[in-house]
Amino acid sequence: MGRLTGKVAFITGVASGMGRAAAKLFAAEGARVVGCDVNQSAAQQTVSEVRRAGAQMVTYGPVDLGSPAETKKWISDGLAETGGIDILYNNAGGARFGSFGELSQEDWAFTLHHEVDLVFYATQAAWPHLIARGGGVVINTGSAVAVRGNPNMGFAAHAASKGAIVAFTRQLAAEGAKHKIRANTVLPVRLARRRLQ
Repeated sequence: MGRLTGKVAFITGVASGMGRAAAKLFAAEGARVVGCDVNQSAAQQTVSEVRRAGAQMVTYGPVDLGSPAETKKWISDGLAETGGIDILYNNAGGARFGSFGELSQEDWAFTLHHEVDLVFYATQAAWPHLIARGGGVVINTGSAVAVRGNPNMGFAAHAASKGAIVAFTRQLAAEGAKHKIRANTVLPVRLARRRLQ
């Protein structure tokens, strides 16, 4: 425990799922967590759980990460609260699914906006502050379909967006190295349950 003591972690999408789990874990490891979500009431529940455990977290919202202006304001508000940023975890996103032959242009555009643009806006807003800090980490949420197809699900838009995130993260790592900024993509895999016989 305490691996993140003294660090400040900004995490998007903290109202539920992986974002909530990350906020609780990072805080338990000693980080001060700055969260955001479009669902402010659920995000506040995450804050309550973190604080009940004796850790530190604030959240802002509702924040529309699809707006560059709102994203920059979240970063600046969090910096005013904490004085710096060491970790940016781009977790928030949204996707629409459908078999490729039936996928609408609207659903394609929605998915790429919510899974690529949001990551770009948040990272670009945080980037100069990570440089000023003398380095840090950017963590992006990817997916297993970024590196392998799934014949049973309509993941074309999701696969394209998460493939873009993998490539984007590589480029961040390349450009960030001279600033001591690391970049990594997490590729969650849903494990199939096996019935024991």
